[in-house]
Amino acid sequence: MMSPKVLEADGLIFWFHSYDALHENRASVHIGRGSQNDYNDAKVWLEPEIEVARAGKTLRAQELNKALKIIEQDLEYLLEEWHGYRNKANK
Repeated sequence: MMSPKVLEADGLIFWFHSYDALHENRASVHIGRGSQNDYNDAKVWLEPEIEVARAGKTLRAQELNKALKIIEQDLEYLLEEWHGYRNKANK
């Protein structure tokens, strides 16, 4: 299963990881700059609250802060997309 890009904003890419959808109950999103690099990306939990799971190696601190603001603004959309993606992944 692919890891679909769900959002692109301010040079940042946000995507879901298929492993997370299959093995984790908490919604999360991965963030990178320029490409979806699963080894160096940042990961942010979306629930029960927005929380950095790992900062990764790709983003500078100010980019991670920008990503958190974008996630806050688009949280409802991201959660909706996550649950739809997770349902598909677990069929």
